[in-house]
Amino acid sequence: MPRVIVVGAGISGVTASIELRRRGYDVMVVDPGPLPHPLAASTDISKAVRAAYGADEFYTELAERSIPLWRKWNIEFAIELYHQVSVMFVRQREMKPGDFEYESFKILERRGHKIERMNSTRLWKRFPAWNAKPYHDGVLELEAGYAESARVVALLIARAKSLGVELREGARFSELDESDDRVGGIVLDNGQRIPADLVVMTIGAWTPYILPFTRKFFRATGQPVFHLKPRQPELFAPERFPVFGADISTTGYYGFPLNRDSRSSRRRKKKIYASFCRGHFPHSPTRRLSIRGFVCTATRTTDIFGLHPIQNV
Repeated sequence: MPRVIVVGAGISGVTASIELRRRGYDVMVVDPGPLPHPLAASTDISKAVRAAYGADEFYTELAERSIPLWRKWNIEFAIELYHQVSVMFVRQREMKPGDFEYESFKILERRGHKIERMNSTRLWKRFPAWNAKPYHDGVLELEAGYAESARVVALLIARAKSLGVELREGARFSELDESDDRVGGIVLDNGQRIPADLVVMTIGAWTPYILPFTRKFFRATGQPVFHLKPRQPELFAPERFPVFGADISTTGYYGFPLNRDSRSSRRRKKKIYASFCRGHFPHSPTRRLSIRGFVCTATRTTDIFGLHPIQNV
């Protein structure tokens, strides 16, 4: 039986290990842990599940395949990992050909998805926490939502182990074990060599640092996250507040309704999880003002940063 070592136990590594095991391989997964790793890209809730990808119809096709499988996992694991709360992309000016929102709307419409075109009136009636005045156009994808990715990874790790995948948590990869122009396994940081017929590297943002030769074509980027604590949490419950992107092509802002941890954890009680792209907001006082401005402008809420006396956060 051929042996495969998978380095990295995030979502890519654990799903690869399960599939390889089902195909008859002897599989070992190596990860320094803890698992799910708190710094892994897999380990948060900012995983929107949607078919709206602008003009990139290939990703729309992938989403069409994945969403039924997410629903299947909800049943299979007897836990709601995928939350179908809808996903909305809105913008401040009318959608035009070439805009992310416009191309998403046209492709989803043509492919028969359940969608609504949003305007200020519809936005305000459906989602009262939103300040509808600045946002005049957009698309609401009804059969979309978000996945609790950290919980997914934890459940899949358990499944992988039940299938016979060997998990070496606490083992730290150092380098590939190479000789005669081929990879014959891996070397751990303690010098131990582990032989394998194949090595699969699923190390995400660590790739250009752990495999220096990839720096020529891989670059890791980040997306800072901020959390909001509303005074009126009912306005931000999933049935009244969607996963959203607000002028995402130019601002990078996207976010989520209240999540499961918000309701069950005292420390994180009544928080909204939201994030924005670092590329649009480099570290500077201007970036902080941009965050504050977005909170004040996009939602009918009190500015938690203390700028404007509005109403709800």
